Amino acid sequence: MLLLIIYIILFLYLIYFIWLIEPFFKKNIISKIENKYPFVSIIISAKNEEDNVDLLINNLLIQEYPKNYYEIIIANDKSTDKTLDKLNDLKKTSEQITVVNIQNTPKNWGSKKWALSKCIEISKGEIILQTDADCIHKKEWTLMMMQPFNNKKTGFVCGPSYIGSNPNFWNELLKLESVAQESFTFANSKRNFYLSCTARNIAFRKNMFNEMGGYQGIEYIESGDDDLLLHKVVTQTDINIHFIASEKTLVSSQAPESIHAFYLQRLRYASKGLLYYKLNTPIEVKIILPFLFITNCACIIAILNFINYQNIMWLIPLFLKGIADIILINQYMHKIKIHFKLLYFIILMIMHPFYVVIIGGLAPLIKVQWK
Repeated sequence: MLLLIIYIILFLYLIYFIWLIEPFFKKNIISKIENKYPFVSIIISAKNEEDNVDLLINNLLIQEYPKNYYEIIIANDKSTDKTLDKLNDLKKTSEQITVVNIQNTPKNWGSKKWALSKCIEISKGEIILQTDADCIHKKEWTLMMMQPFNNKKTGFVCGPSYIGSNPNFWNELLKLESVAQESFTFANSKRNFYLSCTARNIAFRKNMFNEMGGYQGIEYIESGDDDLLLHKVVTQTDINIHFIASEKTLVSSQAPESIHAFYLQRLRYASKGLLYYKLNTPIEVKIILPFLFITNCACIIAILNFINYQNIMWLIPLFLKGIADIILINQYMHKIKIHFKLLYFIILMIMHPFYVVIIGGLAPLIKVQWK
């Protein structure tokens, strides 16, 4: 009976993924890149990022976007290292740079959201382009992220990103893991299901942000300056949301340096799990996320029973799930010009269900350590 239930769950997963993957095989209509340059405010919140801000700012200053059409506003969020000193030194090199020094965060505000809100308040841009302080950007990033805004109905744009910038086993594994998650959110967006996005690479119209009250209603939550903001856009506006899959808009960031750091990072990511049901969250989020959790539970049961009984019947549903995952991830990675590595996928296929279930189950129940 248990095996039958697992087969049913994984079969539903397979059907769902076939439905998701189908748009990937449609011929893409390549839109003409127009030379329209809205004024852009690139905003960043930096906390204890003294090792990263030099590379960050240098990359942002060499963007292939007219210098007089963008500014860089970076908030020092109560850093205890030399981040502020470095930012002030960098500010002297370019008039495009503005530094906001955050010394205190109001009691009812998440630290990062407060810092970002202060950046947005003084921004001059029609478009807000948000990233993180430990990210690496290609020179075409700003230009390509602005292209969807040529359509006046577009109000929110999500770009691709991944964790893991170094060519070693740990970084390559986390790179595939983060890209796999993005392939899922990208595919769902093509079905008008907007599940998540990453603060490393999002853009939105400032007037839309202000009209819907900015972070109001989610300001007290430590995380969620990305996915919870996206959910507000979905439920409170009728503007178009655009997900980009292009290597030119690809943003990378550093991988956690240890398993413990990875564990804390994923706890932070998963800490909002129960909040999705208290907030005005899109219905698809409230349905799909529990389904994925149940699917991963089924995978764990199948793996453990295969180890215990050595019966191949327990592995067949995992094999079917793996085929669906490979097709989706490989198609997405092809779009963003990242090479798919089967060995890392196999390792991840075994590890992923365990940490999703463990961390997903623990995060809403324990106090999460923030940066």
